[in-house]
Amino acid sequence: GMGKNLMEAQVASSVAEYIAHLESLSDKEHANLRWPIQVMVANIINELLFGFRYKYDDCQPLMDYVKGIKELIETISLPLVLALIFPRIRNWPIIGWYTVGRFRANQRKLNEFIVRHVERTLSDYNVEDEPTCFVHAYKQKLGQSEHLHQDNLIGTSSDFFFAGMETTTTTLRWAMLYLAVAQDAQDRLREEILDVVGNDRLPTMADQPKMPYARACILEVQRRANILQTNIVRVAARDVEIRGHKIPKGTWVNGDIHYLMANDPLFANPEEFRPERYLHEDGQTLRKDLVDHTIPFSIGKRVCAGEGLARVELFLGLTATIQKFRITPCEGAQIDLAHIPGTILQPADQPLSIHKLQ
Repeated sequence: GMGKNLMEAQVASSVAEYIAHLESLSDKEHANLRWPIQVMVANIINELLFGFRYKYDDCQPLMDYVKGIKELIETISLPLVLALIFPRIRNWPIIGWYTVGRFRANQRKLNEFIVRHVERTLSDYNVEDEPTCFVHAYKQKLGQSEHLHQDNLIGTSSDFFFAGMETTTTTLRWAMLYLAVAQDAQDRLREEILDVVGNDRLPTMADQPKMPYARACILEVQRRANILQTNIVRVAARDVEIRGHKIPKGTWVNGDIHYLMANDPLFANPEEFRPERYLHEDGQTLRKDLVDHTIPFSIGKRVCAGEGLARVELFLGLTATIQKFRITPCEGAQIDLAHIPGTILQPADQPLSIHKLQ
């Protein structure tokens, strides 16, 4: 519908700016793609929430926010989990700081960023005007329900920004690294892009049904990168029994999607990066059994609310990059594919060579 078209238009515009930025880089032999990808994805979320974008050469507040996210992710560790399970630990000297204290301090820094953005967005907005972003629309509804208040606006904006930016950014960063290593897969993806789209325009979502290998590449990146160590906790709505195990109503339940995508017997040699595993022998049809077992957005009624937007970002961001550039390891360097521990499993910061294609 129209909403999806508007969403795709915003993503496509941000992707075009990102490609133009890559083309302008003076040192393409040692390009750290983290920040260009980060700004591209952040600008999509930022425009939806707050109605403005950052410039690539003027984004220090965003860089500070991302640094805060990195520190927050690092503090969400086993000690914090123990402190949540055993609350008394939080009050112990020193130990309390290294469990909950650091986490809350980083949370406050991130919230300050969101508060400043909300204030900037509302500073010159008249509620009688047509809203141009989420914060404007929320402002019009303030007070109409006990749940629609300023604190909830800040919290909701923070949730959208954090969850919507870091997961997609991390997935695209992994995609560039895997394809820099797997040059055959990168070549096959580029061949499909050029066959379907050509080189005179950027890919659109209308091209996706004709690009099964691109879809397979994204699925394999999501499966292999497997960036979420744990899923969002659910609660059993009633007493249930699974394979002889009784689970009482009210029990916390956590579906281990990370383990499923890393170890399911359906994925032969799961440690290998092989997009073609998702395709039947005809090379055109996706294997439904494997697609159904690739669940980075979780499943069910509590599936990731941003799944639709993320799929557009991943498809347009990845295909545009590979259409315009060849991605390779820097000369003499070996790409590190080890995960950095945290709630979101990120790759190490490392430069890549990007070669502009004619």
